[in-house]
Amino acid sequence: MTPTTATIQVNDITLAYKEWPGEKGPVICLHSLIGHKGAFDQVARRLSPEYHLFALDLRGRGDSDKPAEGYGFAYHARDIMAFVAALGWEKFDLIGHSFGATIGVYLASIRPMQVRSLTLIDGGADPKEAVLAAMYPAIERLERTYKSPEAYLEAMQNLPYYAPWNSGLEQYFRDHLEELENGRVRPKSSAAAIKRDLDVYFYYSMCVHFPTLQCPTLFIRPQNGLLGDKAHVLDEREAAAFVAWIPHCWRVDIPDVNHFTMILSDNPRVTPPIRAFLSMIFEE
Repeated sequence: MTPTTATIQVNDITLAYKEWPGEKGPVICLHSLIGHKGAFDQVARRLSPEYHLFALDLRGRGDSDKPAEGYGFAYHARDIMAFVAALGWEKFDLIGHSFGATIGVYLASIRPMQVRSLTLIDGGADPKEAVLAAMYPAIERLERTYKSPEAYLEAMQNLPYYAPWNSGLEQYFRDHLEELENGRVRPKSSAAAIKRDLDVYFYYSMCVHFPTLQCPTLFIRPQNGLLGDKAHVLDEREAAAFVAWIPHCWRVDIPDVNHFTMILSDNPRVTPPIRAFLSMIFEE
């Protein structure tokens, strides 16, 4: 189905979102720390029209407002619940990638009567501090300008995390660009806003939320790290402990993909397990 793009006013800011019409849901999709709503384009295309999906640009990202303050999981949860209230939903399902998955854990733990199910795509737990610290250089790339969209795409294609390159990745990065007055381009998201989120991240402990999750939860992990067999967001020991702490959690491992390519590809490998999980939820 062809999505529509819209905005909504919540908590004195504008949130942008994409909507794919569908019969079951609604399903809210939350992107990674430096991502945007376009991360779910290929997944949503395959889940709609069976499911009704909404992919948000979190505050500070994409086409949403970028206030100076108001970052951290509690603020994002407040925005999402205001979005839910504005659309008049009593219950909803959440799909989150990376940082978006962690927001999902936080939100499902504090609003257990409203979150019907939770899908966590390589996220939801606290990464080691070394992993968090390693994210700052990626954020700093958002502050750079590029002479053309092609120059930006070339820079992204040369990063090892996005191999093998594909048309899904290319469209995702093209959609993240804004043109400046001098003809140069830069990513739409605010590096300052995302740094603020990351600064706050160091003071959270998600493990206290795991036992409180009441909804069925699916955790999807890539077998590859960001550097082949290295640099997993959650190593095997961490992933196993994470799943064991959540009361109603299933785990799926996907071969031959990493943290990004599992969702950013022409035919995302996360789609079949998500569809199977949602089918189970809506059959109950």
